[in-house]
Amino acid sequence: MYLKKRTAYLLFLIAYIGALVVEKPVYTGRSVQDCFSYLFTVFIHFSLFTLMIIGNHAVLISQLLQKRWFSGYAAGLLLLISLYAFLANQYNSFIHQVMLHDSLIRTSGGFWDNFVYGLCCTVIASMLYLARQWSAQQEQIKNSQISQLRTELKYLRSQINPHFLFNSLNTVYGYIDRSNNQARTIMVQFSDLLRYNLYEADVDMIALEKEVKYLQNYVDLQKARSNDNVQVSLALDYQNRNAKIAPLIFMAFVENAFKHASRGDVISNSIRIALKEKNENIDFTCVNSYEETASSTGGIGLNNAIRRLELLYKDRYLLDIKKDDHEYEVHLTLAL
Repeated sequence: MYLKKRTAYLLFLIAYIGALVVEKPVYTGRSVQDCFSYLFTVFIHFSLFTLMIIGNHAVLISQLLQKRWFSGYAAGLLLLISLYAFLANQYNSFIHQVMLHDSLIRTSGGFWDNFVYGLCCTVIASMLYLARQWSAQQEQIKNSQISQLRTELKYLRSQINPHFLFNSLNTVYGYIDRSNNQARTIMVQFSDLLRYNLYEADVDMIALEKEVKYLQNYVDLQKARSNDNVQVSLALDYQNRNAKIAPLIFMAFVENAFKHASRGDVISNSIRIALKEKNENIDFTCVNSYEETASSTGGIGLNNAIRRLELLYKDRYLLDIKKDDHEYEVHLTLAL
């Protein structure tokens, strides 16, 4: 705010120096009284110029231009500048012939010189004011959009997480009556998944190593609850463990694969997941067999995943989804 005020004062000073150049009051006195007369003349000239700028800003812009009354603003501006030019052309004789009764101070600026310069100054001041207002509005819109995107991302995450948690609870329930070791292992995996969802995933970006560990736990848990006729493979290749990535960005595709993978004996039943990090890029592939049914298409989870990619990785991701020979394939490339 302080810098803006200094800039405004500097622009005003430059504009008034220009007004002095146009008016060119010439000092020819030799006494103290002549010096006072000259300074008083310059002060009156400064006051007229200041009143013109303030009148344009405080009255015309705020009362007419901001309310989009353009014709009224144009008429008021021409009237204000004409008044300034008239007074600037008459104040010299009034001061010295009526008030001080001394000799006139020679000036070269006439009515039209002052009118043209006054018009230039007020128009530029109006343009600067409108540019500042537009910049403030754009900043407000930008902040509003950022806030809206953050809210939307949190909403998308809230839709993903509960769905998975309930599925995991069903899995744990299915193993309660089996051997204690197996149930204990599944419970530990589920505990890690729950902790990640509740305490670590509620951020914009997270370390790649944590996301990979979450993916491993999820796949292991799903493999435990899958039938023997479904073959699941997970291939991971990454070097930069601290690379940042959006949490749960792959999970909708993995959940979709386990949800729609075929369970019959007609075709080979498989889920193949691969993640590779190289040269500041992540290449993710998820392929699953499927049987063509009414529910084979992706639902709200898949739509949310695509929306999150657009919000978080706009122009930095490539997503290719295709079906071919009873296989559903997702290929995603992210630029870190």
